[in-house]
Amino acid sequence: MKGASMPIADVYRQINKKISARPDVDASDRTRTNIVHEVLGWIGQPDRRLKIIHIVGTNGKGSMGIMLSDIIKHTRYKVGHFTSPVINDDREMISIDGKEINETEFIASYQNILGEIHRHGGDATVLTKFEWWVLIALEYFGRQQVDYVVLEAGQHGLCDPTNAVENPLVVAFSKIAPDYFEQQETNLVKITETKLGAIKQGSTVVSYPGQDATVNQYLKETTAKVGATWYDHKPKITLLKSAPDGLLLNVNDLKGLKLSLTGSYQIQNLSTVLQIVDVLKQNGADIKDVDLVEVLSRVKIEGRMEYDADQNILYDGAHNASGVASLVDSLKAWHLQAKPLMVLGFLKDNNWHEMLDELLPFTDSVITVTPDAPTAMSADELAAKIVMMSNVNVDVADDPAAALSLAGQARESTQAMILVTGSFYTLKAIHEGA
Repeated sequence: MKGASMPIADVYRQINKKISARPDVDASDRTRTNIVHEVLGWIGQPDRRLKIIHIVGTNGKGSMGIMLSDIIKHTRYKVGHFTSPVINDDREMISIDGKEINETEFIASYQNILGEIHRHGGDATVLTKFEWWVLIALEYFGRQQVDYVVLEAGQHGLCDPTNAVENPLVVAFSKIAPDYFEQQETNLVKITETKLGAIKQGSTVVSYPGQDATVNQYLKETTAKVGATWYDHKPKITLLKSAPDGLLLNVNDLKGLKLSLTGSYQIQNLSTVLQIVDVLKQNGADIKDVDLVEVLSRVKIEGRMEYDADQNILYDGAHNASGVASLVDSLKAWHLQAKPLMVLGFLKDNNWHEMLDELLPFTDSVITVTPDAPTAMSADELAAKIVMMSNVNVDVADDPAAALSLAGQARESTQAMILVTGSFYTLKAIHEGA
C-alpha cells in the first residue's frame, strides 16, 4: 500500500547492513578509541553513569560474562550484558536481564546516536560495525538505567571500542593467549600490551588465576602505574568430578557445588568471577552464597562447551590453540568409551595447524564444513590439510546443514559423542542450516 511504513524488522536489517558495510580497521590504530570516546561524549557519556565490569582477554570472556550477569540478575539487580561473537543474530550481543535488545530499541538507540553525531558535525560513516554495536549497547544501557553492565571486550586490541569507557568499576582479565595465526610468534607481553588500555584510574583489577606469571606481573605494574587497585583473593576450589554435563566442586565452605558449565578450565573462570563478586559486594552489592549455588547449577552458554545430552553432541567455539588445548583436556578427563566424531571448520587466520595437532589424536573420523565468515577456510581445503597430517577418515559436508546428519549416520553403530568445534562461525553455519 502506498505510504505504508517499512516493517520494523526490515528497518533493523537495513540499518545493520548499512553499519556492517565499513571494513574493520587496523587493530593497532589507537585513534579508534578516541573516536568512540568522542561519540560517547556527544550522547551524554552514559559510561560515566554506569557501574561497568569490563572483561578483557583472549579466552573465557564469554563464560565469565554469562556467569557474572546471571548472578547479578538473580539478585534482582538490573544488568546489561554486551558479548561477542554471537551465533544467530547480532542482537544477541546486547541484553538486559538475559533478554536481547529488540528491533525497536535497537533502532531508537541507533537514531539517538546518529542524531547527535550529525548535530555535532561528525561523520557516522567512519564508525565500524563493532564500534556501532558498542555505542548502541552503552546508549541503551544508560537509557534503561541498568544497575550494572558486564562489558566484554572484542578482538580489536589497542583500538577495541570498549576501551573508550571511563572509570569502570572492575576490569577483569581472562586468560591472555595468542589468538590468531600472526600472533603465534609474538610473545605474550606484546599481546598483553594490546589489552592494557582497559585499566583505568580508580578501577579494581582482577586477573585469571592461571595467567602466565610474566603477563600477571605486567598487569600488576600497569595497575599501579595508572592508579588502579589490584585484587587477588582467590577462593579455594576443589574439583570433585568432571563430566560432559558439568563439574562438581567444593568452593570455600560450599560443598558439592554443581557448575553446569563443563570443562575443567571453567574452574579458573569461576575463580575470577567469584573475585569480581567479592569486589561488587565490597561496593554494596547484596549477593549471597545461596544465589551463587542456584545460578551456577543452571547457567548455560550457547556455543561454549554446550552439551546436548539427548543427542550426545558437544558444541564448542574454541578458535585458537589455547582454547582447543582446554577442550582436549576435558576430553581426556571424561574417559569417553569411544573417540568423538568431529565436525570441524576453521578460519584461515587461525593457527589451524596447531589446533589440528591437538584434536586429531582424539578422533578417528572428521567431517569438515565451511564456517559462515569472510575469512573461512573452505571445507575442501581443510579436508586436504587433514589428509596430509593424519590417517583419520575425512568427509566433506558441502552444506553445513548436512554435517550433523552425516555425523549421525557415521556413528550409528557406536555411542560416540559428536564434537562440533573450530570457530564460533562454524557453529553459526551449523545452526543456520539446522
